[in-house]
Amino acid sequence: MRFKRQERYGPRQLTDRQRAAYARKLVKEQNRYPLFAEHVAAEQRGIDEETARREQLSVKTEQSQREFTAGVWRRARALYFAQPDDVRARIGAKWRAWTGPCTAVYFASMVDLESGEQARRLARIDAERAPARERILRQILAQRTSTLDLR
Repeated sequence: MRFKRQERYGPRQLTDRQRAAYARKLVKEQNRYPLFAEHVAAEQRGIDEETARREQLSVKTEQSQREFTAGVWRRARALYFAQPDDVRARIGAKWRAWTGPCTAVYFASMVDLESGEQARRLARIDAERAPARERILRQILAQRTSTLDLR
């Protein structure tokens, strides 16, 4: 099964220019409220603290994205292997011919479409919404017939 390996991003190194920009940002925030400059300064994070916070957020976000991608792969492969041989062969041929990105979402979309799961899901949603659509249509027709034409 072809797939594009998800890159891992290491810690970013801050440049002197980025550090200077962050320092200017802190001063700008303090100057925005000159009467409360000390209070604003007390609540601001230092550059090292902010760097650590952003790095933790980056690691957490990357891990969350990797877990999402792995979950999509697992569900798509489970659906793929649950299909009859002819459907699997059709999906496999389309996947091998696919020239776009070989990511989990594209594979899942292909399996969803070729297996007929998408059509079944849409039919179920239409059936669930049909009573509400009929009720709304009846209300619209009732409003049209009950309004007086005062010309």
